[in-house]
Amino acid sequence: MTQDAKVKPLYESDHRRQPLLLGFALLPFFILCVAFMLFSPEQGRLFSVPWVPSLGVNLSFYLDGLSFLFVLLICGVGVLIQIYAWSYMRGKSSRFTFHLYLTLFMLAMLGVVVSDNVLLLFVFWELTTLTSYLLIGFNHENPKSRKNAFQSLLVTGAGGLALLAGLILLGKMAGSYELNVIIAQSDDLQSHSLFLPSLVLVLLGAFTKSAQFPFHFWLPNAMAAPTPVSAYLHSATMVKAGIYLLARLSPVYSDSEVWFYTLGVFGGVTAIWCALLALKQTDLKLMLAYSTNVALGKLTLLLAIGTEFALAAAVLFVAAHSFYKAALFMVVGNIDKATGIRDMTILSGLKAMLGVSLVAACLAAFSKAGMPPFIGFLSKEYMYKAGLEIGVPIVLFLLVINALMVALALALIIKPFMGAQSKEIQTKSVEKDAGLWIPPLLLALASLLIPLVGLEWLNTQLIVPTSYSISLVTEVQEVKLWQGFNLPLLLSAVTLALGFVIYRSITPVSSRLNKMPFPDANKVFDSLLNRMLKLAALQTSWLQHKQLGGYVLLSFSVLAALLIVNPLPLVQSLKSGLLEVKYYEFGLAIALVVSALLCAISTSRLLSVAALGIVGFMTTLVFMLYSAPDVAKTLLLVETLIVIFVVLLIKHMPTFGSVKKHSHRRKAVHIAIASIIGVSVTALLVGITSMPLDTTVSNFYANNSLLGGFGRNVVNVILVDFRAIDTLGEVVVVVTAGLAAVSLLKKSTYQSHRIHSLIFATTSHIVAALMLVFSIYLLLRGHNAPGGGFIGALIAVIGFALLMFAESPKYVLGRLHYPPFGIAVFGIAVSIGAGAVALVLGQPFLTGLWWKEIIPLGTPLVFDIGIYLAVIGGVMGMLLRVNEELD
Repeated sequence: MTQDAKVKPLYESDHRRQPLLLGFALLPFFILCVAFMLFSPEQGRLFSVPWVPSLGVNLSFYLDGLSFLFVLLICGVGVLIQIYAWSYMRGKSSRFTFHLYLTLFMLAMLGVVVSDNVLLLFVFWELTTLTSYLLIGFNHENPKSRKNAFQSLLVTGAGGLALLAGLILLGKMAGSYELNVIIAQSDDLQSHSLFLPSLVLVLLGAFTKSAQFPFHFWLPNAMAAPTPVSAYLHSATMVKAGIYLLARLSPVYSDSEVWFYTLGVFGGVTAIWCALLALKQTDLKLMLAYSTNVALGKLTLLLAIGTEFALAAAVLFVAAHSFYKAALFMVVGNIDKATGIRDMTILSGLKAMLGVSLVAACLAAFSKAGMPPFIGFLSKEYMYKAGLEIGVPIVLFLLVINALMVALALALIIKPFMGAQSKEIQTKSVEKDAGLWIPPLLLALASLLIPLVGLEWLNTQLIVPTSYSISLVTEVQEVKLWQGFNLPLLLSAVTLALGFVIYRSITPVSSRLNKMPFPDANKVFDSLLNRMLKLAALQTSWLQHKQLGGYVLLSFSVLAALLIVNPLPLVQSLKSGLLEVKYYEFGLAIALVVSALLCAISTSRLLSVAALGIVGFMTTLVFMLYSAPDVAKTLLLVETLIVIFVVLLIKHMPTFGSVKKHSHRRKAVHIAIASIIGVSVTALLVGITSMPLDTTVSNFYANNSLLGGFGRNVVNVILVDFRAIDTLGEVVVVVTAGLAAVSLLKKSTYQSHRIHSLIFATTSHIVAALMLVFSIYLLLRGHNAPGGGFIGALIAVIGFALLMFAESPKYVLGRLHYPPFGIAVFGIAVSIGAGAVALVLGQPFLTGLWWKEIIPLGTPLVFDIGIYLAVIGGVMGMLLRVNEELD
C-alpha cells in the first residue's frame, strides 16, 4: 500500500467530521453570547435546582462580576484557540479527538467558575484535572508526554483531594455548601475552630492548580502538550483556576493574617524564583511557561494585598496576561511549525517568513512589557499603586520582576525575528493558512484596543463588579488610562529602561544562571515519587502475600483489637438474659456450638462439610422459632445449594493432610482472637436483645403492607415494593458474582458428575417438574404468604440440579433454551422495566402500581418475576459451569 493510499482515508474521515469540528469552534462563541445576555453588572444571576436534597446539595450556578470575567476569557480565548487548533492540527489523524478534549476542558472550566455550590465546584475542578491530563499527554506515543501528563495529574489531583477536605470543612462551618451562603457568613466563620484547617487545605488546592512554589515545576513540564493546549490551558484558563478560587473565597479568608502572609510569601517567591528560571531558558515555550509562573505569583501577591488598587490591578492583569500570553504561545507555535525549532540561540531572521506573526508578537510583547497604552501598561500602573500602599520593599520587588519580564518580552521578538536568517534552518511557509495568524493577531490587537476604545465598558462590566465580588467593598475606584505624571508612571518608565538593560546583557546573565546550582524540583519530585513507590511495594509485600489465611488472620486481629479497646459487659448481660432462655433454646445453642467446634477440629473434609451444614440448618431453626419463615426458607435452600456445590467441588479441594500445620503458638493466637470476637459478639447480641426495641419502622411496614403494598406478607412487600431498590441491587450483585466466579474457572479442570441410576433418573424428572411447578406457586403467592421470587428461584435451581445429576449439564442447558446468564440479564431488565413504569407515570422509580380493579396484577409482581429469572440464571450459570462436560 502506498503512502497516499494510507493518508486518503484519514482526510476522508476528517472531511466527514467537519461539521462536528465547526461545532466545537462555535460552542464557546454561543456560550459567550448567552453570558452577555444573562449578565447584569448590578446584581448576579443565580440558577439553582435540587441535586441531592437529602444532603441539602443543589446544582447551583452563579454569574457575577468575577465569574463573568472568567467566562469571557474561557470562551473568548477559547473561540480563537479552537480556530487556531483547526489549522494547527490539520492533517492529524487524532484531530477530532483533540478538539473534543479541548471542548470538554472548556466546559469543565466553565463549570468551575460559575458553580455556586462548593461540592459542584469540586466536581468540575477534578474534571479540569482529568481533561488537562488527556491534553498534556495527547502525544501519548512520546514517553516524555506521558510522564509529564502523569506528573501534572498527580500534583493537581493531590491538591484536589486537599481542596475537597477544605471545602467540606467550609460547608460544615457555614451549615451550607452554597457559596453565597458561606460568603454571607464570612464574619462569623473567623472564630470557628475549623477556620484555619480549611484555609490551609484550600490554599493547598489552589497552589497546586496555579503552580505556586514549590509546585511550580509541573507547569513548564506541561509544555510537552501541543501548542494550542499551552496557549489555552496554561495561559488563559486552567492555571488561573487556582487564582479564581483564591479570589472567590477572598471574602471568607482575607481578614486572616495567615491568608495575607501565606499568599504574599508564596506569591512573591514564585514570581522571583520562576523569573530567574525563565532567564535560563533557551526554549521559547519554556521561557513563556516560566513567565506564566511569574504572572501567577504576581496575581497571588495582589490578592494578598487586597486593596482597591490591588484588586483592580489583578482584574486587569488576569485579562492582559490571557491576551498576550495566548498570542505569544500561538506565535511560538507558528515558529515551531515553520522551522521545527524553538531554541532562541539558533533562531533568527524569521521576519520575512512570518511577517504577520511578527506583528502579533510585537503587539503582545509590548503588552507583556507594559508599554502604554496597552492593557498590560494599565495593569502595571495599578500594580505599582497597590505596592505604594504597602511600602517601598514591595514596590522594589515588583520593579525587579516587571523589568525581568520586559527583558523576556524583548528577547521573544528580537531573537527569533530580527537579524539575518541562518542558512542551516530549513523553513516552510505557514502563514498562507489564515487560521494560524488571525487568532494571535486578534488577541494582540485586543490588548491595544480595549484600553483605547473600551475602557468605559471595562470599568462598568468587569473592574467594578469583579472587585465587588472579591472584596464586598461598597466603593470601587474606576480605572483610568491617563492620570497625569505621577510616581507609578515614573516607575513604569524605569521598568522599561531597566528591562532593556537586562535584555542587553541577557546572554551572559543566562549563562551565569545556568552555571549556578539551582535546586531541580523535578529531581525532588521524582525522588519523592520513587520513595513512595518503594514504600508501597514494601507495604504490598507485607499485606498482599497471596495467602488467604494471612488475610483472614489480619482482618480478625484488627477486629479483636478494636473489641478489646471497648470491652462489652458480657457477665451482667448474661445474668439478665439467661433467665429468659427456654430449654429448647439451650438445646439449639448446644447443637450449634458442638457443630461449630466439630467443623473446626475435624480432619475429614466430609465431616467438616456436614458439621458446617448442621450449623446452617440449626440457624434455619432459629429463624423458624422467632417467626421469620421467609428467611428460614431462604437459608434452608441456600444451605442445600451449598451442599450441591461442595459435592461438585470436593474432589478438587486439597485434603486436610496436605495442608501445612500451624505451630502451637499460631494456634494459641487463633484461639485467643476467636475467643475475644466470640465473647464480644455474644455480649453485643445479648445486650441488644435485652434492650427495648423501637418498633416505629416495623409498625410502619406492618400497618402499610396491606394498605399501601396490597400484600399480607410484610417481608415480601418490603422486598418488592418499599425497598425494591435494595433487592434489585442485591440480585445484580449475585449475577455479577456469578459471572466473576465463572470467569475464574478453567474449562479443562471440571467434568460432569452424573449419577448412573435408572431409579434416580426416573424420579428426578418427576421431582424436578414438581419443584418447578412449586417454585412458580411460591413466586405467585409470595405477596400474601411466605414465598416470593427469590425462594421460588432457589427451588427451581435445586430442581434443575437434580436433572443435571440425572442427565448432564448439556441436557439442562437444552431445557433452559437460553444461556443462563442471558436469562439473568433478561430478569434484571424485567425488574428495571417494572420500576420504569412508575417513572413514565410521574412517580419515583420502583413505586409499586396495582390494577386490582381490573386484574390482580401489579408492577411488584412483575418485579418479582424479574428477580426469579435473574436468580435462576445467575445460580444455574455457576452450577453448569462447575459441572461442565468436556467436549
